[in-house]
Amino acid sequence: MNKFVKVAAATGMVLSLGLTTIAPTASFAAEKIGTVTYQDSYKTIQEFSKADLAKLTGVQVTVANVNSVYNQLKVNKTWTKAGFSADQAKKIVASVTAYTQQIKGILTGIAKSNNTGLRVVYVTTPYTTQVNFGTFGSSGSAGTDTPDVTPAALSVTKIEVQIEYKKQDVEFQYEVKSNGTVKAKFENEFTKEKLEGAAAQAKIEAIFANFDIQKKSQTQIVNQVLTKLNLGKDYKEFEFEAKFSNNSKLEFEI
Repeated sequence: MNKFVKVAAATGMVLSLGLTTIAPTASFAAEKIGTVTYQDSYKTIQEFSKADLAKLTGVQVTVANVNSVYNQLKVNKTWTKAGFSADQAKKIVASVTAYTQQIKGILTGIAKSNNTGLRVVYVTTPYTTQVNFGTFGSSGSAGTDTPDVTPAALSVTKIEVQIEYKKQDVEFQYEVKSNGTVKAKFENEFTKEKLEGAAAQAKIEAIFANFDIQKKSQTQIVNQVLTKLNLGKDYKEFEFEAKFSNNSKLEFEI
């Protein structure tokens, strides 16, 4: 089976932070900056044009002002001004703070274009809340919208795993691009699964959900992967590589 080509470096991170909540329904103020493009009991998508962001933060969105705009996005009042409740604003700020470089990357892209804006996806269930960020093309743009980041809880920039058995192999790759989108591939020769894109992303994120890779031993990581994928311990070789937002790296081969 062809192995995935290893990438020398990856930037960015998953723009999503899981936060416990007990309320399944979002509450928004009537007046808000930005445009709500979708809303139901569990999910709200709100988009902010370049002009909206300037009004929201009080700072013109230019490349030179990216840090200043970002700093305003870390302020709770910025998001209540956008129509979010105080509790929702706190959760959004937590996500913005957790993913500094990625948010700045998105803002830089917006600053360089007149046809892109910030998309905020607020997802809440009876058990958790997730805040996701992406970009969109304004009306009249020749380009297509940047896909939203699928809700996730992984704070890594890259994961690559290859497990070789006597007759079958399992391998997967997960990499976060600079625009916040995830490139993922997953293949399991035992189950004949071969996934790409969002399906592969969801599969891989499920393996490591609520599992802090940086704080785990090699044995714990191996056991987590094998258990989640229902694989035996009779592998011939287990290769693991992960990169994190602080530029640290974890790599081992057993």
